[in-house]
Amino acid sequence: MNRNHTDVIIIGGGIIGCAIAYNLTKRGVKPLLIDKAPAVGTEASWAGAGILTSHASTHEPYPTLCRASLALYPTLAEELRVETQIDIEFIQSGTLSVFFNEAEAAGLIGLADRRVKRGFSAEVLTAEQAWQLEPALAKSIAGAVLFPEDAQVRNPKMVTALAKGAAKLGAKFQLGNPVTNFIREDKRVIGVVVNGETLYADTFVIAAGCWAGTLTAQLDVPIQIGPAKGQIVLVEAMPPPFQHIVDGLGIYIVPRADGKILLGATVEYVGYDKTATVDGTKQMIDAGITIAPQLAQSTFVQTWAGLRPYAKKGPLLGYLPGYDNVVLASGHFKNGILLAPITGQLVAELLTTGQPSLSLEPFQPEVV
Repeated sequence: MNRNHTDVIIIGGGIIGCAIAYNLTKRGVKPLLIDKAPAVGTEASWAGAGILTSHASTHEPYPTLCRASLALYPTLAEELRVETQIDIEFIQSGTLSVFFNEAEAAGLIGLADRRVKRGFSAEVLTAEQAWQLEPALAKSIAGAVLFPEDAQVRNPKMVTALAKGAAKLGAKFQLGNPVTNFIREDKRVIGVVVNGETLYADTFVIAAGCWAGTLTAQLDVPIQIGPAKGQIVLVEAMPPPFQHIVDGLGIYIVPRADGKILLGATVEYVGYDKTATVDGTKQMIDAGITIAPQLAQSTFVQTWAGLRPYAKKGPLLGYLPGYDNVVLASGHFKNGILLAPITGQLVAELLTTGQPSLSLEPFQPEVV
């Protein structure tokens, strides 16, 4: 039994699982991370656009969590570069949220005013000021709000860097086979079965994205976490038309460091279907061209879809109801990339000291 025993087993090799593994190794714990895919970060963590935005104006727990995670990024990016020689392309580009009519203007300007009154950053721009920052914007915009602290990252590189950093500090990875069963004893999980082999641990973390609910169901704890499909279009234009992330008309435009531009993303509740559709692609392209007409001349590169983990009261972070050694970390929906640093830190603190630096009570998983 000792040969197959580790302190912590993490189920899920996306950005959340890898961030937890990385933070645990920083605290001297050497976890085993298990994923059904043959490599880390092959699902939502790969498919996302890598935008790091937090526009809320309140001090509620969720916006506080988002801002805390964004604040960790500059140091983490440098740390990973030094430790792994991987540049995760953290760029604090800011976001320009454009509006076309009075209704959109009222919503965005009201948000900007509330943010400024509460000590957060936002700047209302006239159309002329927006064009000065981004000349490619359509002449039909009525104005914009600048959120200067927003940033972006190359999420596939970040997952790889987190996994590499964790491995260098002693984390183990078992990839290519799913967890098919849990071994329980006296209302505790003592092991998981992978490819017919039982692997034992003291503590288990379920960080399996939109598949987390199927795992908690095996433990007789029904947690509603399901897939929300997002389609993204990748185009290329030289020279790149934008310096900032631009959002409007329900989409975002993300200029990457390599000159390519992401247009995303749909939100579709269609089960575990990752098909990229003509309709989804057309929605992204039409909105993008309305915001920046010259995108019509850009080169189409590809389109893809990913499945975000959606939970109604997400994210869900904390001990699974009925178990004192199983932690759930899923349901991050659109903000998995943004929330990876703080999730990794808080779960590692929970497991090593029992005292996370931010309360996890608002995110406690509940049985439905």
